[in-house]
Amino acid sequence: MTEFDVVVLGGGLSGIRSALRAAELGGKVCLIEKDTLGRKGFIRRNILLSEIINERGKEQAHWKEHLNKKEKSAAQYSESLEKKLSEAGVVLVKGEGSLASQNEVLVQEENNSQLVKGKSLILASGSEPFFLPTLPHEENTIISIDEISQLEELPEKVLIVGSGKSGAEAAIGFQELGCKVFLCTDSAEILPEMDSEFNAKVEAQLKGRKIKVLANKNIISYFKNGPELEMTLETGIKFTTNLIVMADQRKGVEQNKIAESLGARLGLKGEILVDDLLMSSIPGVYGVGSISGNLVADSVAQEQGKVAAENAMGKKRQFVPEWVPVICRLVQNAGFVGCSMGSALEKGFHPVEGVSEDVGFADAEPESFKIVADKRSKSVVGAQILSSQAGELIPMILLLIKKGVTVPNLAHSSSLEGTRFQGLCEAAKACLKAIKTG
Repeated sequence: MTEFDVVVLGGGLSGIRSALRAAELGGKVCLIEKDTLGRKGFIRRNILLSEIINERGKEQAHWKEHLNKKEKSAAQYSESLEKKLSEAGVVLVKGEGSLASQNEVLVQEENNSQLVKGKSLILASGSEPFFLPTLPHEENTIISIDEISQLEELPEKVLIVGSGKSGAEAAIGFQELGCKVFLCTDSAEILPEMDSEFNAKVEAQLKGRKIKVLANKNIISYFKNGPELEMTLETGIKFTTNLIVMADQRKGVEQNKIAESLGARLGLKGEILVDDLLMSSIPGVYGVGSISGNLVADSVAQEQGKVAAENAMGKKRQFVPEWVPVICRLVQNAGFVGCSMGSALEKGFHPVEGVSEDVGFADAEPESFKIVADKRSKSVVGAQILSSQAGELIPMILLLIKKGVTVPNLAHSSSLEGTRFQGLCEAAKACLKAIKTG
């Protein structure tokens, strides 16, 4: 039996990050994966990013070519990951792994099986789609976000069910491919991590792309009529679609039941429950990525992998989701980090906000910047941005927050005037005014 310091079960973003970080810290590491390394997540994240001309008829002819390009890109991505792991000294075992004990994984390979032992185990084996009783799985009709790449052709009309990053990005992706899109969420907000006025801006931008947003609505029933599905919502709204995609509903994988038999606590959907250190109720066994029952942003998956690896190697570091920057690829990029006004209040801050609007040029989308601060300390505790530059600005504002930047610091920083930080500076000035007058 081979023994390692850390054994990682699953080769997605979080699992690979765990393996690389543990190796970086000097650990002897093994990663177990049965499928092509990183492929599933890569396809799910990139399948709707397209250069196809979005005119009805034209994109259909290119859809299969588009799929082939994505598969080639996924293969190249997988090769690069294998190279990284090899260079880091991580042992890659290809086979289906399952927990055999608190510190052992049984790996079923093509022609044999083996036990792999680790002082610590990191479970990164993902999740499975979850379908509602009113919307059961039906091939090519009611599918999960994982199955988009299996479509033979693009639908004329598609209904995306689910909020958050995955639902919003899927809606934009299908729209850019020329489909008529409906986005239905059972919550009032498309991006729950952002405050209501920013969600209103996101919704307005989606509607500007002729995406029908049905927020805070539940689906009552559907009736299949030839190639169309006749949908009925609880408010009496009716419409037809050709395809339903469940964007954010997930459940734990079947193997989680083995973990439960060894002492792991599971949630209502079979997901593995973990604490702030990302440890399950089995000592030394950690859980990262969507194994917790939800699809997570790339940045969150990688940060979880990093934190779990550090704890598996003897550190005691908490995972704080608010301090992971998240970017949503929408009409404009939507980015957020730290606290919203609501979560800041829940954490005991005395929250105050400042917002800056930039109307943009001609046909450019207006940009919005928001700073959330604690009124007592004047420390910046969060930021939200709608801008083409959100992907660059949000990680930068996180660094400033970690360095203890205050609202006056940011508001009076003349060196940032006229730079891409201008909008954040203006938001800080508005926030400072609110602190003084509040």
